[in-house]
Amino acid sequence: MARYVEIDDVRVALAEPVEVPPRLFVGRDRELQMCRVAWGISSDGTELVDSSAPPLNFRLEGAPGLGKNEIVYEIARRLDMPLYIVQGHEEFTPEDLALLLTPDPEAVYGEVPPLTLRASPLATALYEGGLCFFDEINRVPDRALSPLASVLDGRQYIYSAMTGMNIGPRDSAARKRFRFCCALNPSLSSEGHVLPEYIEQRTLPVIEIDHPPFEDVHEIIRTSLSPSPDFLVAFTDWYYEQERQDISVRQAVALMNYAMNYEQHVGGQKTKIFDQVASFVVGRRS
Repeated sequence: MARYVEIDDVRVALAEPVEVPPRLFVGRDRELQMCRVAWGISSDGTELVDSSAPPLNFRLEGAPGLGKNEIVYEIARRLDMPLYIVQGHEEFTPEDLALLLTPDPEAVYGEVPPLTLRASPLATALYEGGLCFFDEINRVPDRALSPLASVLDGRQYIYSAMTGMNIGPRDSAARKRFRFCCALNPSLSSEGHVLPEYIEQRTLPVIEIDHPPFEDVHEIIRTSLSPSPDFLVAFTDWYYEQERQDISVRQAVALMNYAMNYEQHVGGQKTKIFDQVASFVVGRRS
């Protein structure tokens, strides 16, 4: 059911927060601490700290599959606050960050639906005082990021060129609660997809997300898939024999999942299954 508010006497439908997966988080203590410091969160991660220092709009940088999204999910879980996600892509436009005209979701079936103004996840988080995560921000064209400038400084509003409206926090409490962070894959920057300098300087500190230690990968696989002890031993042997410290957490989980399915449908010794299926999930070394 759509939620509507009046902004400058204009009826606007708000975006819905994402459903944060209720799963156990493993490791990344240092990275979580750095994020909490940037956002002004208590050491146990459960509440925003009232401080005279404004929160910072931190940036997570790391290769795909290393858990950047999971870190943000864990922060939202601990805070028990609504999380709104903006997914960056090459066709992004400035209005995707503010307001869009879309068919009214409450229109009667069979009739031509009237159009309604719908707030973006960013505009909704800003208005209500929620958490906003801009994923893959360096995939977005420079021009489309220009509305962010007024969000990430003391002005704290976003301008909609389509309507001529400035959307900001609805009250002082929402202004204090609003938090923004973003994530990117640095390899895109090395290929020429870099952030504009005015966005780079507004998304600090930079928190690098590297490959976690094997103990954390092992625990993530164990808690998310519950494989047998024999499967975990076989995976550990394969990991060290093949020296595959370069694989991501996402690839490791997918590899174990595929190996377990392979045994169920095809059969074979656990110690050999990983050699048989690994190339289909993590590829071969060049």
